[in-house]
Amino acid sequence: MFVLFKKLSKSVKCGNKFVWSLFLCATVLILLTTYRLDRLSYANFIQQVRTDTYLELLVVKENFQSVVHEQSLALRELATFLGENPGIAQGEFSYRAQKVRGADDSIINIAVAPDLVISMVYPVEGNEGALGLNYRENQEQLPGVLRALETGRNVLVGPVNLAQGGVGLIMRAPLYYSEYQGPAAGRDAVARPRSQGVVSVVLDYQKFLDHTGITQAATEYDLLIDAANPIGSHMSASLFGEPAIKNHDPVKLDFDFAFENWHLLATPKGGWPNRSTSQWEERLVMAVIASSLLALLGYILWLAETRKSARMLLSNGIEALNDGFVMFDKDDRLILSNAKYKELYNLPSELLRPGTPFKDIVKAGFKGGKLSSGNMGEEEWIAKRVHARRVGGALQEEHHLADGKVIKVSDQLMQNGHSVGLRVDMTEFSRAKAAAEAASEAKSDFMGLLSHELRTPLTVILGVARLSTNARLLAPSKELLAALETNDVDPEELKVIANRMFDQLSGMMDRMIQSGEHLLHLINEMLDIAKIEAGSLTIIPSLCDISQIVDPVVQQLTTLSHAKGLEFHVSADQGSVYVDKVRTRQILFNLVGNAIKFTEAGRVNLSVKVHENTAVFEVCDTGDGIPAEEYETIFDAFYQIDSTATRRAGGTGMGLAISRSLAELQGGNLTVASTMGQGSCFSLTLPTTAPSEPDKDIDA
Repeated sequence: MFVLFKKLSKSVKCGNKFVWSLFLCATVLILLTTYRLDRLSYANFIQQVRTDTYLELLVVKENFQSVVHEQSLALRELATFLGENPGIAQGEFSYRAQKVRGADDSIINIAVAPDLVISMVYPVEGNEGALGLNYRENQEQLPGVLRALETGRNVLVGPVNLAQGGVGLIMRAPLYYSEYQGPAAGRDAVARPRSQGVVSVVLDYQKFLDHTGITQAATEYDLLIDAANPIGSHMSASLFGEPAIKNHDPVKLDFDFAFENWHLLATPKGGWPNRSTSQWEERLVMAVIASSLLALLGYILWLAETRKSARMLLSNGIEALNDGFVMFDKDDRLILSNAKYKELYNLPSELLRPGTPFKDIVKAGFKGGKLSSGNMGEEEWIAKRVHARRVGGALQEEHHLADGKVIKVSDQLMQNGHSVGLRVDMTEFSRAKAAAEAASEAKSDFMGLLSHELRTPLTVILGVARLSTNARLLAPSKELLAALETNDVDPEELKVIANRMFDQLSGMMDRMIQSGEHLLHLINEMLDIAKIEAGSLTIIPSLCDISQIVDPVVQQLTTLSHAKGLEFHVSADQGSVYVDKVRTRQILFNLVGNAIKFTEAGRVNLSVKVHENTAVFEVCDTGDGIPAEEYETIFDAFYQIDSTATRRAGGTGMGLAISRSLAELQGGNLTVASTMGQGSCFSLTLPTTAPSEPDKDIDA
């Protein structure tokens, strides 16, 4: 620390008072932070103590709550029985009360007081003093009795001085009797209240506290069991403890009672601790950390000052390079760069000053639209780039700029932590390479898809053929042979079995025919694309009615659209076109078929508009749409937007390339317009009149 202060003092003598001011401000900030951390540590300790207190008392609360719930339910059941049997004798009452009491030694007695005078008690022995007790004359117990009658709910009161001696905890339930009056007490009898009273369970106060764990918990905590705002009254009552606990920020647990709101409040014995058990150890650690931070800050400030003298190294030697050159220090701050670097990225001169962080340069490139992060976010791209430069040591990659340039990046980490980089313009080379790779990849994808498309129908054809050679093994054949072996078989039954066999064979043949037609279609597509590339495809145009082209397409593809649940709308103007009728149908079959295959829901529209010299066939769908950058490439041979979708829908992906070529060979054109997520619209434009020499064939 002494050496650090000496170096900082030297900086002040040299006139850099800003460094010293910054160090003093940082010192004050660290001290304030240390004090705040100390207070937070104490607050965290108190919170932990409160949490531990809460968890320990949670068990006590559950025990207390369980006992009270059990007694409350039993008492309510007994009160209901007594209300329905007002003339019950002492013997029957003792039997019922004994079932409620069971083996619970904390229950002193169970008493019933019709008209608020105790007339029966169980057990009688030892509780004789309670018989005849008139609650109206007992001012200590009368409020609890009246509260039970007013609210119609159970009431828990205590501690109470008992008439038979001792201290108890009393739970009371209202008791209502009724009598029926009317003509002969018949069905017209009217129920009128005759009298009311209460039935009570008297618990031994100390034993109840012992059973619920309150006594044990009171050895470690100051407790208060408080009935705040009891139902039907604005009074407060405390079952256990001193109300003064409320003034010491106690832990609060609420009991889940239906009749009153009870709380358990608690604080540790002697109150909350004034300091944590490890306060001085924590303060020592914070002091060491604060001193370390101050030392580190001082070192960083000194180091920043000493590095200023080396910012312009090598700047003159790299300006003659034809490639971009840049150097960053180990903190990824710019040391120097040449003019070519600035030219490649088109960055402002004020940004390329020594000391500019690498991130700032990259962010400026993004902000100005010069850099492109591809599918990644800006911050993610920067973080990945910094990580690669620092961890990889040597970095070789390409940057694709927003203006189309391709820059080869070569960064090398030096031994002292600095990094040096070269930027080479690879735009032309990259474009040529990408074109060659795209062509090769497209052909590879096409061959893979074609092999799959050829194998599928061949597999079906061979499979059906093999089944046909073993027709006797088919289920209907076996059934027919078995029936023929039976002498008394019904001819009509034989006819039914034979029809089933013929139906199965017919279905197998249909599958073979469909697969053969599909295979023939694939071969025709390959032949067409080969003829187009070779320039040998012949077009024979003639003047034909539009309906002759559209109607066969609609008839064959309506079933396919309905099978997918799509709406298929057709609207066509009357008129004629000068085209090759077969090849034009081929184009429409391809366009409408694609629309149906690649539309999962919605509709497909086919419309024909006749103009002065042209007719426009439009096929529109509500599919996923086509990206704008793919508008032209989808018409290239061997190109597919999504090989997965094409494989799922079927076909070789050559249809659009063939369709555009056929349209152009007939003097027309095929274009597309699309909105992502809404659908696509293909427009086929064809002539309505013959060219100057209509009698000659048009060769590709």
